[in-house]
Amino acid sequence: MMDTHGGAGVHGRETGGRRKDITLLFVEDELNDVFFVRRALRHLDPTYHVQTVRNGEYAVNYLSGTGHYRNRQHYPLPAMVLLDLNPPVTRNFKLLEWIHQQPQSQSLPAVVFSASALEADRKQAMRLGASDYFVKPKDTSGVSDLLASVRSRFLRHDPAGGEAG
Repeated sequence: MMDTHGGAGVHGRETGGRRKDITLLFVEDELNDVFFVRRALRHLDPTYHVQTVRNGEYAVNYLSGTGHYRNRQHYPLPAMVLLDLNPPVTRNFKLLEWIHQQPQSQSLPAVVFSASALEADRKQAMRLGASDYFVKPKDTSGVSDLLASVRSRFLRHDPAGGEAG
């Protein structure tokens, strides 16, 4: 569930004294999508903590550690950004561009998860630094399958418990 600042979830703590959780930042304004993505990721790996922000402005604040997101123990840099491109698409294109202009996030995977199947949107996202572009599946099993694919491509988990990569 999103809080009043547009974010949710906590990462960076040791779980059971052994394993570090992996933070993912999900930029999404549709609560149903937030619910299904969180649920699918929790089933894939319970160490994933999804920080959710509802728009690009909150994402910039989160990634730059400003305002509400200053405390990196509560809001650590994510291992990946999962980004919706719902209207207004141009704002989230600007977010993609911003992510890859910042020294601290240039190598951060930014995966677009969008309702738009337009080839022009996909090409623009990739040109601006998206790591990949996926059209949102219409059913929950499709969401789970897609996120499993994203995980295998962009997130590795160290058997000792920490994030690798």
